[in-house]
Amino acid sequence: MSTFIIGDLHGYHEQYIHLLRETGLCDSETNWSGGHHHLWLIGDFFDRGVSGIKCVDITMKLQEQAVLEGGCVQSLLGNHELMILCAYRFKNEVNSEGRQVVDRWRHWGGIEQDLEEFTPQHANWIETLPAMARVGQALLLHADAMLYINFGTTIEMVNTAFRELMASRELHQWEMTLTAFSEHMAFSELEITGKHRASQVLNLYGGEFLIHGHTPIPYARRVDPLSVTEAWIYGDGTCVNIDGGIYMGGPGFVYELHDSII
Repeated sequence: MSTFIIGDLHGYHEQYIHLLRETGLCDSETNWSGGHHHLWLIGDFFDRGVSGIKCVDITMKLQEQAVLEGGCVQSLLGNHELMILCAYRFKNEVNSEGRQVVDRWRHWGGIEQDLEEFTPQHANWIETLPAMARVGQALLLHADAMLYINFGTTIEMVNTAFRELMASRELHQWEMTLTAFSEHMAFSELEITGKHRASQVLNLYGGEFLIHGHTPIPYARRVDPLSVTEAWIYGDGTCVNIDGGIYMGGPGFVYELHDSII
């Protein structure tokens, strides 16, 4: 059994299907063919690309099928899931900037068709997603940001706090969290404090290294998106960035956690 992880999709469902087929996790009909393998999505299914809804629908379908085969498909909560859920819940309400919530979502790259096709089933699915998870010695979190420590000192506490947020009708709380999610590269080796922050997060939540998306590798490393075909490991091996920058034109990739480090 292997664990595979795919980074930020941002609505690029055709690339998603290609990656799944290339890795042998689904067949030509997009049915689960991964057997006992595990698949994790790092979050950010929505915005910028053609159809985040299709990305989620594929994942929900594979999730049901994988269980029957002894496999597993799971996903983390990304900030763009929170964004569309916020737009769905609060829509025409006015935020602290005096703008309609849905207009703010459009500014974040929201795709109108995604919101039109968004159903209570999609909302319920997003509400179940954990913000953090441990897979062996790997700590999985969507963002290379420090906001998680504001939500609790254990993985369970953080996930509970995010579930409570998603059940809340307090728009101000949603705005504060989405603003905190705007942080990027908190663990960057370009900053003296980057390694210290990564160590702080690992010491708090456990694990020997962390895996994240959120910041596209082409942006972080200032390289051509087409050249990004594998994860970027940095911070003396304590950080693994798996956001290949698909929405920037990158081909995407699947990161495999080998048995020796699971």
